[in-house]
Amino acid sequence: MPERVIGILGGMGPLATADLFRRIVEKTPAKRDQDHPRIIIYNNPKIPDRTAFILGNGPDPRPELIASARKLEECGADFIIMPCNTAHFFAETIQRAINIPPSKHDRGNCKED
Repeated sequence: MPERVIGILGGMGPLATADLFRRIVEKTPAKRDQDHPRIIIYNNPKIPDRTAFILGNGPDPRPELIASARKLEECGADFIIMPCNTAHFFAETIQRAINIPPSKHDRGNCKED
């Protein structure tokens, strides 16, 4: 099975994006650089506030979310993960606009050391 390329749709909390990347690197059982997965990060901090839109007080983030997901797809990502919890409110909309799956993100199932 060929190695899958991870796409990170980030920037909605740039430090959350950096932290997710760090966690992937630290949790990968790699003995050398080449053992790590390929990861494409698209860090877009210009995506409108998701919570404000959901509450009816801000611009629609969906066009930027979709454009960002498409960039990851065009760059060769096999699936997309988003470190922003609120962005998952729009996961179905994003999925309909691209041909690669967003991964389900459930921090409740993430195990901390």
